[in-house]
Amino acid sequence: MHSLIYVTTKAIDIGYTGPWAYGHLAIAAVFVPVAILAWRLNWRTWLRFVFLAMATWSVASAAIVRYVFQLNEPLTLPTQAFLKSGSGKVLDIGCGSGRATLAVLMERPQTTVVALDNWSADYIKGNGPDRLLSNAEAIGAEKRVETKTGDMRSLPFPEATFDGVISTYAIDHVSHADSIKSLKEAARVLKPGGEFLLAVMNGDGWTLFTFGPYFHHNPRSGLANWKSNVEEAGLIVEEAGKKPWTVYILSRKPGK
Repeated sequence: MHSLIYVTTKAIDIGYTGPWAYGHLAIAAVFVPVAILAWRLNWRTWLRFVFLAMATWSVASAAIVRYVFQLNEPLTLPTQAFLKSGSGKVLDIGCGSGRATLAVLMERPQTTVVALDNWSADYIKGNGPDRLLSNAEAIGAEKRVETKTGDMRSLPFPEATFDGVISTYAIDHVSHADSIKSLKEAARVLKPGGEFLLAVMNGDGWTLFTFGPYFHHNPRSGLANWKSNVEEAGLIVEEAGKKPWTVYILSRKPGK
């Protein structure tokens, strides 16, 4: 659970748009009334069940997106073992509008965060540093975060800069070769003994029910695959697991 109480009147606005955030509501708006009409007018049995199935799926999927995936809410850290000390300098790779940045700021109240992105994700309305900083301000943590424009495959930081690195649903958007580069860069900028928390999309039952093949954007997803990738980057895996639509891996840089 998030440990920091929001202390301003400004609202968090993650800004996810498009079919992944609201598409199921649009489908429900069509099929729910049609399903009701079909039953009231006693349409053919197969038609009634087709429309009922679509209505049920769209409503259930919208609820999953809202209450299970929580796309437009700050993340909850998938493991409480990440930076248990509650302090340190953290890099968020591929931060977007700040879902993971906010999670670290709220759940690890003595940390500072550098939020890095190239701000190219067009599914985030008004994507850019200002949106992330506004979200940090909404939780009263704007003084603990700074933004940086950069490429995760070539991070603009010296070696051994950060106590922790986090990346959520970003490294799995690039090719396998580029994902390995990004993981090696994460390892490079970690201090010896520093921790790296990776979360990527998992094509599990939740994801397949809700989005089918549409949102299964990375066929390389899977716990064993990502553990191997993290180890290839020179990191030691300490914890790995699954959450709805998510594979997460907590690793540590050798040393210290």
